[in-house]
Amino acid sequence: MSRQILAAGVLLTIALAAHAAGPTHAALRDELLKMGEHDQEVRHATDQEGMRQWIEVDAANQARLKQIVDQYGWPTLAMVGEDAATAAWLLAQHADTDKAFQLKVLALMEPLVQQQQASAKDYAYLYDRTHSPQRYGTQGTCVSRTEWQPFEIEDIAHVDERRRALKMRPMADYAKLFDCSAPYIALHDPADPHRTVPVPSSTPVATP
Repeated sequence: MSRQILAAGVLLTIALAAHAAGPTHAALRDELLKMGEHDQEVRHATDQEGMRQWIEVDAANQARLKQIVDQYGWPTLAMVGEDAATAAWLLAQHADTDKAFQLKVLALMEPLVQQQQASAKDYAYLYDRTHSPQRYGTQGTCVSRTEWQPFEIEDIAHVDERRRALKMRPMADYAKLFDCSAPYIALHDPADPHRTVPVPSSTPVATP
């Protein structure tokens, strides 16, 4: 019994030491957090000057993120911590002017998800951002002042199963997060080739 207690104490000490050590790339973590803050700040723009700053910040963030990826690979949870890793993903998610780079990030993230060094949910959002039809139903638009719909989803009958595997809420609940009532929100044009589909009803979780 005493040996078991000793072993447990050693493991706890190791775990606490690893936690205390924190991210291995502190300077990179700080930089990514600042870049993420700037990304969000400019997205509150409502006038022409604000939109100009939005474009400039996105371009600068995208260029710097490319340099970071070339130097370090994709920033992992161990390297920069969860919040900075999320900031890095957000910058990639908004790099829509360079889809090739987004796809590169997606490929880098995929094995890291398996190693629990990148967020599976972030991977799902970036996958959907870069693929049509999407796989997880994260991307969509307002089709009226009261309804949000996702863009086309592959094998839509099983989308909630895929979402559940990544601990994402069902599509029916996800759709309720979007408020389409504001008049400044542009509604989806039915003539747009990027079509939407009705939100599928939630599928019950099978019980053994």
